[in-house]
Amino acid sequence: MCDRCHRGRAPLAEWLGLGRGSLSPGLGRVAGRLGIETSFGATTTLLAETLQVRVPAEAVRRVTEGIGAVAEGEAQKVIGMAQTGAVPPTGTLPVGAARLVEADGAMVHLDDDWHEVKVGLAAPLGPATQIASDTQRARLVVGPADYCAGLEPAESFWYRLYVTACRQGLGSPALALVVVLGDGAEWIWHYAARFLTVGAVELVEIVDLYHAWEHLGTVAQAVFGTGSAAATAWLTPVKEALRDQGVAPVLAALQALAPAEATAADEVRKALGYFTTHAARMDYPGFVARGLPIGSGAVESGCKTLIEAREKGAGMRWSRAGAQGVATLRAVARSGGWAAFWTTQPQCRRPAVFPRRPRGSRGRRPHPARRLTSQ
Repeated sequence: MCDRCHRGRAPLAEWLGLGRGSLSPGLGRVAGRLGIETSFGATTTLLAETLQVRVPAEAVRRVTEGIGAVAEGEAQKVIGMAQTGAVPPTGTLPVGAARLVEADGAMVHLDDDWHEVKVGLAAPLGPATQIASDTQRARLVVGPADYCAGLEPAESFWYRLYVTACRQGLGSPALALVVVLGDGAEWIWHYAARFLTVGAVELVEIVDLYHAWEHLGTVAQAVFGTGSAAATAWLTPVKEALRDQGVAPVLAALQALAPAEATAADEVRKALGYFTTHAARMDYPGFVARGLPIGSGAVESGCKTLIEAREKGAGMRWSRAGAQGVATLRAVARSGGWAAFWTTQPQCRRPAVFPRRPRGSRGRRPHPARRLTSQ
């Protein structure tokens, strides 16, 4: 590079992601990894205390969201392939293998308002079993999961979840069973069969038992009074009947209620519709007998640890692109793909940490505008 005019180029440095507006690959990797685990300001402190390197919070934000944008770009390429039917299953499965797919949502505050981040996972199911603490019956063990998260509408998200399930073997001729678990959200059940019924696979749809119990609790409080002994007396046996006998006794118990108050009557009406619509998805005795899970705790935990733990802190406001990039990067790490992702040298494809000056400009670079809220 010419020392006098400083207008030369260093192609190797650019390819490696070095130079003005960049962090070294190692520092960028550390900053990005910390940036998806804790706030950008806290990452600055940790880097200073552990590595004796000062990286401003704005630089941490840029590198973290930039690497996240690279990860999201790669995800969108595969999603685009899925939309043309060109995503093959990954890995070799034993004949008769089973997979679990779960979906749920968490709320994140973007610049304008609260928005739902949809979260999904796909994981091996069995063949090993363990004894369930609640029923004392054997159930299939859930293996390590692949995660995904997206701010897009439901149909677009299902392509993302479909790709995640393909990484777990969806589409393999050896796959015999797919179990999909979720709450009563319409966006889950409207698309589940369309995206997960591949080939001759058996699809079993299960509504999370604990969400079903919450609906019964709402009815009990509306009809008998919140916290009343009468509410408990009605609710306890009905919950047990749902778990041990399925929907039929629950529908009978709801139909026997005749509340005079309009609000309570409306809750009973809604519950009757809910349990009627999802009756086949609430065959809990049959599911338990097969060793299938009946609670969506894995994806609910994913919503908390994958999204809320990082993106729902007090006072946090995110851009849509920033929230999506960080969510995607956290999903990569949570799925065990961080090391493999970094071998693709994402630092070479992300935006500069700080915008570079146009060639020929003079004076000091202006400090980048700081976000109003540290994240």
